[in-house]
Amino acid sequence: MSDTSLKRAAEFLRISDQFQLGGLTTESSHPVTTNLSEVARKDISEALRLLFEVDRDVIKTYREFANSGRATEIAETLFQSLKAGGKLFFTGCGSTGRLSIQLVSIWRNFWKKRHGGDVSTQDLEHRAHSVMAGGDFALIKAVEGFEDFTAFGKKQIADLGVGKGDVVFAITEGGETSFVIGTAWQGVEVGAKVYFVYNNPDDALSKQTKRSREIIEESRIEKINLTTGPMAITGSTRMQATTIQLCVIVTVLEMTLRRWEAAPESKEAHRLPWDTVPGEFLARLEQMHGNLQNPDFLGQLA
Repeated sequence: MSDTSLKRAAEFLRISDQFQLGGLTTESSHPVTTNLSEVARKDISEALRLLFEVDRDVIKTYREFANSGRATEIAETLFQSLKAGGKLFFTGCGSTGRLSIQLVSIWRNFWKKRHGGDVSTQDLEHRAHSVMAGGDFALIKAVEGFEDFTAFGKKQIADLGVGKGDVVFAITEGGETSFVIGTAWQGVEVGAKVYFVYNNPDDALSKQTKRSREIIEESRIEKINLTTGPMAITGSTRMQATTIQLCVIVTVLEMTLRRWEAAPESKEAHRLPWDTVPGEFLARLEQMHGNLQNPDFLGQLA
């Protein structure tokens, strides 16, 4: 090995404990699916039932969020930001990077369908931005290294023009992704409202990872902790972790859009009430989970 390689290896070993994540809840084995492989060999329908059974954790966490009343506070903050001309940013890496792109697509699709070519709403349509580690190229091929550097996250969101009065949702299932943490710090530094969205208990993250502890202890960053427990398939955070993040943020967006159309100056003031969304969403979520557990459906899917 070259002297340069040896030096880089030594530098990594000094901080290697910051990247040992096996002790985090999202990386643990779920008791319901511990023997999933064995079950699947004998009965695929039963294996599917176990996979869907773990989704009860999503419903439980969503219910807690809905009952907390926080969705109303967050939606009001977003509404006031947009009303004042602010922009909306979703940042992520891997699964949460794709989630950030999906959320922007949902936002833009709403305005296109609701108002067609109305010039007055085109500005709103383009005020939402996604920040994915590695950019668009990472959608089709893994871009190694980007997620491990805070500076890359800071630069990528800065290049998109994040500024004072904007709102940033920095989304990371583990709660320790350096790139996403970088976007959160950049948002704070320029005066944006930052929400840090993650899926591991605060005490575990703070104990294990310095960069996570600094974010959790930063009073200017509002935390949205959506811990659901272990994933149905160990470590596959695109399952329950990303699902609860999607549910919560879509709820906030739906509330914000209804709030916008319910404003006195809106031509759509007769639209649906905005503060009922969490309850409506929870009811539909429970209904969908019940459908997924139906034996006839499981048999067809198997």
